[in-house]
Amino acid sequence: MIERETNHVAREHDPGQLACRKAQSLAFVTGVGICLVLSLYLAAGAFTDSAGLLNTHPSDLVNPNDAPVASLVRLPGIGLARARAIVAYRDQLSAQAGPRPVFAATDDLRQIKGIGPAIVNDIRPWLQFDSRSSDANRPSHTSHD
Repeated sequence: MIERETNHVAREHDPGQLACRKAQSLAFVTGVGICLVLSLYLAAGAFTDSAGLLNTHPSDLVNPNDAPVASLVRLPGIGLARARAIVAYRDQLSAQAGPRPVFAATDDLRQIKGIGPAIVNDIRPWLQFDSRSSDANRPSHTSHD
């Protein structure tokens, strides 16, 4: 029994064991450092990618005055129920007021139940309003000869 304890104490102070433990500790700390740097790099990339989403091409923009439910659902914060509510509201007002556009600005969408200031701000970069359709009800000025 005494011999076993002596061997155990001798192994703890063995220079080879100490060097191995130091190497393992150094490898562990290096690995953790590399993981930390890599995670920061990936997180920074995620932020730049999300900022790039706001650089929309005009063909990616949605006009709520004529967009189908499938297009409206792509807007942030607009699910199927809200998209259907937008179309129903638009159809109802168009039936009452005629063919003029129902929505002239993003804030007009706040008339829809469930769409508040936060959603309006989120979808603002994704919307366009066709000014030509708002001119459709204006009389044309033609010259009479």
